[in-house]
Amino acid sequence: NEVRRDGSYIYEEFVETQGTDVKMYTVGPDYGHAEARKSPTVDGKVQRNADGKEVRFPVILTLREKEIARRIVVVFRQQVCGFDLLRVQEGD
Repeated sequence: NEVRRDGSYIYEEFVETQGTDVKMYTVGPDYGHAEARKSPTVDGKVQRNADGKEVRFPVILTLREKEIARRIVVVFRQQVCGFDLLRVQEGD
């Protein structure tokens, strides 16, 4: 393995989930929208509709997830941002 130096990359540790990725979008610290998709790590495929767009489903966040989102917005001073929330087994 070799670190690439020809562009900008984000390296992150792989975290195993239950097969669902949650995408969070925020506008300020008090508004957010979350969508879930089947993780491509399940079978190597991205689920798409007839128009070729990725299939996503609205998600209701827990109070803890809402607080995590609020903290991200405040700490990084971002009025509009998006990030992934990884849901893992309770206690992880």
